[in-house]
Amino acid sequence: MSESETGNPVKTSHDNSARHLVDLVTLFVLLGCSFIGVAITNISPARSHTYWMAMVPVFFIASLVTEWPHVRNGKYPWVTVLWNHGLQWLALLAAAQMVFVIQQIGRLNNETTGLILLLLFALSTFVAGIRMGWVFRLAGIFLAAGLLVLAYIERYLWVLVLLAIFFLVLHHFISRFSRRA
Repeated sequence: MSESETGNPVKTSHDNSARHLVDLVTLFVLLGCSFIGVAITNISPARSHTYWMAMVPVFFIASLVTEWPHVRNGKYPWVTVLWNHGLQWLALLAAAQMVFVIQQIGRLNNETTGLILLLLFALSTFVAGIRMGWVFRLAGIFLAAGLLVLAYIERYLWVLVLLAIFFLVLHHFISRFSRRA
């Protein structure tokens, strides 16, 4: 950054492109980690508890990284950012822990637990995005959309498997026939 005549930092196009890259990497990391969490919950419920609890600090740190430019340029005091984000992500941590308690007493199965956790992360991320900006809003929207896709895929997985088998067999016969011709 360079300084303007008034002493305030001036953003360069390099700063903006670097910030955009950091935002995109943050977005993809949050999305990827969340969908991995759903898969882990379906496969290994015991490990999923640790995974999801570890994801809350990842989202917290990502929110701080996203807010850092605002702190650096004096828009928000660092203590306020830490307090607000800390409360937001601690609330998510408490809600996620409650989901696992409900699962442990037998009221939720593994698949439903993963979907509910993804819903909690989607909502918390979107709400954080209202305050923070497009990265977290978009991440929340993608997480919610992914939740619906996963819910339908789990429900209609057998249809998708049958379609995949059909297309594999069809491809086999078409490629076999085209080699003969």
